[in-house]
Amino acid sequence: MSDYGTVDVINDNSVMLYDGGFIALKKPGITDLVSDITVDLKEGEGAWFAIRCASNKNEEHPGILLTYSTNGVLVQEKGKSPVNLVQYKAKIDEPTRIVFRNDCKRYDIMINCDTVYTGWTDLPNTEYVLVKALPKSKVLLTGISMFEKGEE
Repeated sequence: MSDYGTVDVINDNSVMLYDGGFIALKKPGITDLVSDITVDLKEGEGAWFAIRCASNKNEEHPGILLTYSTNGVLVQEKGKSPVNLVQYKAKIDEPTRIVFRNDCKRYDIMINCDTVYTGWTDLPNTEYVLVKALPKSKVLLTGISMFEKGEE
């Protein structure tokens, strides 16, 4: 999904994203999905994550976006006002666990063990979580796991 040189696969559940690096994580056939990712910012500002979106139409239909950056967290659902959570900020070399939990119309976003946002949406669940490094950023994603709600 990215240009050559913007993503390095480290192992089965770890990748390094460089400036503009973009990946689509997928759990085939599962839409009530829990996605658990440890994010370790190495350089730059951070990354954005998208849920409830299609991998090939993320620009047209971004679904729900979480921007995790050194400026804070921004949650935005397509067509709605963004929610700023400035108390949660990415820090260089401080791994942070981010969990997305989709349950029918409800979704929860957790940072470390805190539920930082709960939303309700009419956007359909999908099998995907998209991740993109912000400009001039280097982001290590480890411990990537995706499973059906109830299996956690």
